[in-house]
Amino acid sequence: MKIALSNTRLLLTGSILSLLIYSGCSSNDEPKPVDCTITDLAITLTSKSNPASCNTNNGSIVVSATGGEGPYQFKLNSGTFAATSTFNDLGAGSFTVVVKDANACERTLSAIVLAAPTSPVAGASTVAAHTNCLSPNGSITANVTGGTPPYEYKIGSESFVSSNIFGQLKAGNYTITVQDAAGCSIFINDIVTSNTGVSFQTQINTILQTRCSLSGCHNGDNGANRNWTIFTNVQSNAANIKSRTGSRSMPPAGAQQLTQDQIDLIACWVDSGAQNN
Repeated sequence: MKIALSNTRLLLTGSILSLLIYSGCSSNDEPKPVDCTITDLAITLTSKSNPASCNTNNGSIVVSATGGEGPYQFKLNSGTFAATSTFNDLGAGSFTVVVKDANACERTLSAIVLAAPTSPVAGASTVAAHTNCLSPNGSITANVTGGTPPYEYKIGSESFVSSNIFGQLKAGNYTITVQDAAGCSIFINDIVTSNTGVSFQTQINTILQTRCSLSGCHNGDNGANRNWTIFTNVQSNAANIKSRTGSRSMPPAGAQQLTQDQIDLIACWVDSGAQNN
């Protein structure tokens, strides 16, 4: 084996030949460990942009770093580090950005808040009962405040309109969507009750006896609980009677069918509580 004798010294002591080899460097040349507690690495917020509406994620955060040892890497919240210092497609919320330099030192910028426009606030709706069975006259007036006026309104799956009043409604559950000028939306659920005064004795019973409670049908021939000549049976099956007459599956095909007015009267009676009136 050959040994390069650069920076070497031979010492002869007695009969022992000592070979001292010097490395050519000193302890002063070794890199010192970085103390991240005293580094001048810093992170600052350069700019931020709030989301344009409650329903969009188009906010952004831009940060910058100084000091420490470049290059820098950045991460948003619990994400992964990357070279970019710009974060896009953000919704409303509070965010934290961390910078890491080449020495693995880190600095954190917390509580960067992006705020979306305020949503409208629903007040108590004004609801009028449905009182005219064959000509629906229930109504809902949606009342809202806050947000960014003007507002648009729609009921169910209909299109948005500028009016907050919806009329000609039958009894039932309704959902009204309110959207403000900033695109923020809220949903209001209201119930239109029925008070049509439809009588079982003078109206509904007549329809059932002439169209349903016939031989081989709902006169008891198919079981006592399907006997529509007994009021308690009719009352306990009121919702099913409304559903089947509304879908025209009762009376069955081949039998004399109900008129639309008769179907509406049955529905109104059921919606009003299926009373023995």
